[in-house]
Amino acid sequence: MANGRRRRDQDDPDKIKDVIGKISQIDMLKNLSARDYADEGGYADIVAKNSSSLNTTQLRKFFGAIRDLEKKKDWKAIETEFYLLKPKIAYAVGRDLIKKPFYNFMIACMGKVDSGTEEEKVENFKGMVNFLEAVVAYHKFYNPK
Repeated sequence: MANGRRRRDQDDPDKIKDVIGKISQIDMLKNLSARDYADEGGYADIVAKNSSSLNTTQLRKFFGAIRDLEKKKDWKAIETEFYLLKPKIAYAVGRDLIKKPFYNFMIACMGKVDSGTEEEKVENFKGMVNFLEAVVAYHKFYNPK
């Protein structure tokens, strides 16, 4: 296990459940500090470290879809496609391309986006984009291939 990297068989879904628990305690995703999720040992690091079996192509595909939504300026423009991501993630789980703990993590994050005013929903969405970007970066660190 060089450089703190983990083998695929060492994922601990309980660590992801702990992160989901922390997410469930906040009202809105915008209230989650970047330090909490982006710092080494933070939530994104924990999720990535315990998602080594996650299909990198699927992770990048999902992140790309979220990035495309980020270009839209208001919640009404984002909302429909945002909710259509949920069945796409479920489909990927059904095909065993994304593991259930990661699905649960994404659903928890997404559940904290559609909350508050229109402006707060956009802020929550941007917070989710940043959080997921940190997960993608740490995932690449732990799974360089």
